[in-house]
Amino acid sequence: MSTAFDDRPEHAPGGVDAAPPIPLWLADRPVVAGLAVPWITGRGLDGRHLFGALDPHRRLQAITEHRCQICGRPLDWRSILLLRLRDLPRRGTAEPALDPVCAAYTAAACPMIAGRMARHRSSPASLGHGISSIVDQPARLGAPAEPWFAVWLDDYTTTTDDTGGLIASYAHLRPRRIRPITWRLPPHFG
Repeated sequence: MSTAFDDRPEHAPGGVDAAPPIPLWLADRPVVAGLAVPWITGRGLDGRHLFGALDPHRRLQAITEHRCQICGRPLDWRSILLLRLRDLPRRGTAEPALDPVCAAYTAAACPMIAGRMARHRSSPASLGHGISSIVDQPARLGAPAEPWFAVWLDDYTTTTDDTGGLIASYAHLRPRRIRPITWRLPPHFG
């Protein structure tokens, strides 16, 4: 199964009503299935954008140059890291930061982050030459979706994780706020 989608809304990741309006801020981005294609999204050999696959050069450029992973513009003093529950204790992620406009759009548009998918895909994406999967894709295959959080920062640093991969981190910085995106209390608390 490919991660590329055709332009019909029913084939958008997450279904027909999953595509929120695209902000004017992203008007210059390509659109596939009603969704703005993130700047760091990889492309297959046939030129199609592959949601969930990363262009490794753009990912590195976004993290080291403090660029938004969605629009590719330089981040100003506000950066937002989108972290899974398991990323919160290590205070960092392999995914680049976003600006506030792109973070709000992503929280609504991405079916995984928005909580419209119960599980990650069960088979790896077919990737083209020079395209890399999400760093921990093997661990995510078929795994249940995790709660996501938006960590608002004035800045972030780059560091390496325990595998030697470059990550965006706020380990020695105080976040402005941490907001749940898909966190829900377990049923026995409701």
